[in-house]
Amino acid sequence: MIIALFGFILLFITILQAFMPKFLKPTEAFGVYIPDSHTKDSVVIKLKNTYTTVVLTFGMIIFGVYLWWALTQNPAEETLALVSVGVQFTTLFVSIGYYFMMHLRMKRLKETQGWLIGKSEVRVVDVKFQEKLKLIPRVLFIIPMFVTIGLIIYTFMKYDQMPEMIPTHWGPTGEADAFSEKTYFSVVALPLILLVMQGMFLMMSEGMKFSGARLNPANKKASLVQQLAFRKYTSLLALFITIGITLMMGYFHLQTIHPEISSSLIMWALPLTFLILTFTVVGIYVIKVGQSGSRLKVEENSPAIENKIAVDEDRYWKGGMFYMNKNDPSIMVEKRFGVGWTLNFAHPISWIVLLVPLLLIFGISFLL
Repeated sequence: MIIALFGFILLFITILQAFMPKFLKPTEAFGVYIPDSHTKDSVVIKLKNTYTTVVLTFGMIIFGVYLWWALTQNPAEETLALVSVGVQFTTLFVSIGYYFMMHLRMKRLKETQGWLIGKSEVRVVDVKFQEKLKLIPRVLFIIPMFVTIGLIIYTFMKYDQMPEMIPTHWGPTGEADAFSEKTYFSVVALPLILLVMQGMFLMMSEGMKFSGARLNPANKKASLVQQLAFRKYTSLLALFITIGITLMMGYFHLQTIHPEISSSLIMWALPLTFLILTFTVVGIYVIKVGQSGSRLKVEENSPAIENKIAVDEDRYWKGGMFYMNKNDPSIMVEKRFGVGWTLNFAHPISWIVLLVPLLLIFGISFLL
């Protein structure tokens, strides 16, 4: 079953990475802006198809070799887990490396063919965008945080009844395999980490309110509808994951206080179910919504502005992945490669948003 779990993750990563160009806005390929008039050029389509073929072929070969090794060599559980994670990261690094190669080829193609010559860049805005934006209410993210705070208070109330050794890590089979001595800090370490994670998803949802919308001059109305829907569904996805991790980590913690509710089967099945549900929901989100809502079908149409294109911001995207624009007040921006959001790394607050939660999580883990 462990092989099936790691194999499923590897297969998901391979397919998602291979078909990523299909899920992005037509006007963006490998982190490079493409004017609407060139999105269907044969050379652009060929580069996307080549990327998909190469990454998918490599990933399936790795997947096959991994399954053969795991099923025929009968590795120890620790070895299996270590190799499985290594294979997953190898697949990611290879796909990202090939992405950067395609990024450079797309940039050269854009420059040599002069796609921007004779075009005027315009920035299309909707002054009522914030009013039209319908995200999941903030309170729905705050409720799980209050549940976690209540769990921390309840833990202190039950401190004397808790075991002298507190589980801090569980293996693939659901059995605890790492412990810390009982202290007032160690007994609430897991809820504290959960609270930080809940705060991260709250900040992500709230951050979308203050991120500028990049509308397509070729079809402002359709682009607007897609942008609004994309942010709404992203907020919904964040809430789903928040509730999922709250239920899972909440149970992990409660079974330490109340061993009678502990079950190896539940400890094994709960994270597996959460993982499968999350991957399924993310897959649906990527396929049905796409980056910036590009895969959503809308009926709204508006006439294209002749010889006008969106502002080319390639110079702010380092490698097509890292956005650095000190003149943009947005902390969060839509990714150019991948579905979701990234940070404006030229904004000091972005580094606070990124580093503070990570330092808190690593700090809590280190002190156990």
